[in-house]
Amino acid sequence: MRQRRQSTVRSDRRIIGTGWIAGVMLTLGLGISGAAVAQVDSALPELPELPALPGLEAMEGLDRFIGKWEMEGITDEGRAALPGGVEFTAEQSVWWIEPGRSLAVEWNVMLGDGVEVSSGRGRITWDEAAGAVLNIYSGRDRGRPFTGSATLIGFDGAALDWRGHETSGTGASVNYEVTYQSADRDSWVVDFIPTCIDGSGGPQPGRFIWSRTNPFIERLEIAPELIGVWDGTWQDTMGRTVLSTLEIAAGPGERSLRLRSTDEVDGVVRVVGDEIIWLDAGPDRIRTRFLGADGLVTGGVMTLESSLDGQSYLRSAWSGIDESGRPRSGVAKIDLVDDRLSIEYEAFEIDGRSLDLAERAAYAREYDRRIR
Repeated sequence: MRQRRQSTVRSDRRIIGTGWIAGVMLTLGLGISGAAVAQVDSALPELPELPALPGLEAMEGLDRFIGKWEMEGITDEGRAALPGGVEFTAEQSVWWIEPGRSLAVEWNVMLGDGVEVSSGRGRITWDEAAGAVLNIYSGRDRGRPFTGSATLIGFDGAALDWRGHETSGTGASVNYEVTYQSADRDSWVVDFIPTCIDGSGGPQPGRFIWSRTNPFIERLEIAPELIGVWDGTWQDTMGRTVLSTLEIAAGPGERSLRLRSTDEVDGVVRVVGDEIIWLDAGPDRIRTRFLGADGLVTGGVMTLESSLDGQSYLRSAWSGIDESGRPRSGVAKIDLVDDRLSIEYEAFEIDGRSLDLAERAAYAREYDRRIR
């Protein structure tokens, strides 16, 4: 018996250390603060002048962090309280408190069984007295409080360097340096380096990757599974065999789907139409728009539903005008099971007349995923 695909699509899993102070690893995902002050003995040779710290203008570069971010993976060999090989997910939200001067950060870390192991909040701000961009943060890691701070020590427009210090509720502490690098606005590679650990079981150097949360995928989890080329056959009213192809591709930033439908009869290929599926952020709905080659134009709303047996499917309610100017509307059920995509109609109306079950069946389609 065929098994239905899981409706939840997970991002790439990475082996990530969340060892000693989970809060350090996560707050560093989006910024840190706090100044490191060095004491210089007058008897020592004069040290070279350090480069100036990034100024207020660096806060503008942090604008790219605004939004929601996520990361998931598997813990490495940590302490007994959090053993290795445990699946986890982490989320962060960042927003302006005062545009251009102060950012708020909140995060949490959940294990695969839903248990929260770390949470906290921080504030990244321009400090006039220190003449630097600082971040002060605090939270709880497996029930124990921790606090930390860091200073932005370098920013070249593409990479950000931070230096900071964190102390746990047990009194153990760590000094660290962190570099953030990004090729686009939707992901950050974070390299964490502890420079001095006071206590046992401290964190290890590691690399972390934060990805911007995709609201389209959150609302339409099945979307990545639909991408590909689908082939099907059906009989037209003249009894001819129609070879139908449905091509589904991701739109820019994987925040929409683009569909093109073509039919081939007796070696002649014609375009049936093009459709786009996207998230309308205003009403927070998944919308669809279909432009038929014959003049049919429709728009609708798509939702992810669950059947009585708990399986997921797509429901598309649409309406529009056909090539003759007659109103059309319908409700389609789109089901993905293994590598088969089926489309059937719960309702279909043409020019005010509702089609019966047999008439609706003529519009049903089944496709198999093309294996390349």
